[in-house]
Amino acid sequence: MENRRQRLFWINILLATALLIMGAVGGFYWWQNRFSTYNNDQYGFSIKYPSDWTVSENTNGAVVLFYSPLENDLDILQENVNIVVQDISRNKMDVREYTELAIRQMELVFKDQIETIESEPAYLDSKPAYNYVFVGKGPEGNLKYKSVWTLKDYVAYQITYTSVESSYDRYVNKVNKMIKSFKIR
Repeated sequence: MENRRQRLFWINILLATALLIMGAVGGFYWWQNRFSTYNNDQYGFSIKYPSDWTVSENTNGAVVLFYSPLENDLDILQENVNIVVQDISRNKMDVREYTELAIRQMELVFKDQIETIESEPAYLDSKPAYNYVFVGKGPEGNLKYKSVWTLKDYVAYQITYTSVESSYDRYVNKVNKMIKSFKIR
């Protein structure tokens, strides 16, 4: 009888320990994957972003920039997502025409230092869109970009993720969640 009680006691201890470990791991996972919502009434959109990222509005021509946390003191570029909104009512075009123009502009900026990784039609907020992933090669290293855009009422909405090429995969899943959460009002 005493042997059975001891065995039950140790089984309960092991189960309690396992539950505590699972709870800690689950809590850490939840903390790392928490998202907040950014709303922009002026341009009529919202997007969810990782809660531990920094938000900066009206920076370098972007309506908003979301910066990943610095990884360490040697982090040379904070991975970021920016949203640019353009009124194209004076030069009305559809997604296909806008895509041709956007890619041509990127090719002009990077000249022969651009490598296209993905170039395909997509959807953004259930609207026809375009997904363009490329590497821009430079003297300081390669940057990898994921840019998705759509149009609504002759306004272009462009979301761009920028990363050092070697760090791109670290945040791309969070960025894809951000893109899927993007809503135009």
